[in-house]
Amino acid sequence: MAGQVYKRCTKCPGRAQYRDKDRRCPKCGASTYTWYFTVDVGADGATGKRKRKKAGGFATKREAEKALAEVVSKVNHNRYVDGSKLTVREFLVDEWLPTMEMAIEGSTWTGYKEYIHRYVLERIGDVALRDLKAQKLNWLYSDVRKNGRSRGTGPLSLKTVREVHVIMHRALEDAVAWEYIEVNPAHRATPPSSTAAKNSRKAAIRTWTAEEVHEFAQFVADHPFYALWLLTASTGMRRSELLGLRWKDVDLDRGLVAIRQVLVKVGGRGRFKPAPKSRHGFRTLRIPERLVEALARLRDEQAKVRANADEWHDLDLVFCRPDGLPWHPDHITSTVRKLIKASGLPRIRPLQDLRHTHATLLLVGGEHLKVVQERLGHHSHSFTSDTYQHVTPGMDDAAAARFDGMVFGDGVDDRQGTDDSDQDADED
Repeated sequence: MAGQVYKRCTKCPGRAQYRDKDRRCPKCGASTYTWYFTVDVGADGATGKRKRKKAGGFATKREAEKALAEVVSKVNHNRYVDGSKLTVREFLVDEWLPTMEMAIEGSTWTGYKEYIHRYVLERIGDVALRDLKAQKLNWLYSDVRKNGRSRGTGPLSLKTVREVHVIMHRALEDAVAWEYIEVNPAHRATPPSSTAAKNSRKAAIRTWTAEEVHEFAQFVADHPFYALWLLTASTGMRRSELLGLRWKDVDLDRGLVAIRQVLVKVGGRGRFKPAPKSRHGFRTLRIPERLVEALARLRDEQAKVRANADEWHDLDLVFCRPDGLPWHPDHITSTVRKLIKASGLPRIRPLQDLRHTHATLLLVGGEHLKVVQERLGHHSHSFTSDTYQHVTPGMDDAAAARFDGMVFGDGVDDRQGTDDSDQDADED
């Protein structure tokens, strides 16, 4: 059975194929490419013509060769599915997800898999891939919006619906590249716009006042997660950053916390990564004395637990289980959610809205937008500004009042002490 692997350009519109031993694209001269394979998969039962399967997007030649070998094995054992009969389920689960697992971050791939299994397969999984049209995708988006929430507590956010569309668009683009379908139906679908999705996300933000933050701090003062909660409130750190924090990244003498490791969910389990969400996530944060004292107490308590534990996994984690292993991210979220409910305070999302609370209180208090951006680890101050634009009117009022106070002072009449010559000079 004949098969071939080759390179295709990722820059030029036609994605030109590289010739053997070419280091640059023969069309545009670019040096970036991905690997593809093509293979004979037998004769068409209706026409008798030979059929070929093509797939690509592989980062290395070895990955393309491995995928080629899997297709050859399926054909040899009569397990190969004809592209003309391929369903959406077979394409996404058997073809696309295995390919993407080698091409993207593990946490991103897990998110793709969860969204596909949760929202897509039940609704359009049995539809033939070649029969999938824009109207069917629009129905998918509408039904996910109305009925996608597993607990039945209301519609899903537009942001989630938009993410379903983004995944389907990317998958169907590959279906076109692999010659399963001729056009991508997602191009003609009408999902929620990115602007609507962003506005939906911002509308979901709920924050506490400074008084409410103080009240909750008193409510959880004796809870084992007090230091974790206080660190979130005082810095706006993400859950992944909290659970990946190590003692070697904490300087209690100088009151500094460095974010150098995160814990993310991959396949339902926690996995450490050396890098935060983006390069801006690598940051060092100043922490207040109250938090320094709370972390010092936690360190002392952890040392006692470690000394008396039958088994201890020394991962140097600041926040860990009694055996030193990391907490599951969902356990932290559910525990803080229960504490918020028990406190009787307004419901907010733990720990996401506490991060928003930190930023909002700083901005309302007059802190510079750039400082807030750096503390949160956002990629740009424009993103920070866009997320917290609801705070801007209050900031503007405060800025106007500060300027007036600095320049004119309280009760100062700028017309006192002026004479005609001064006014003439001003007019000139």
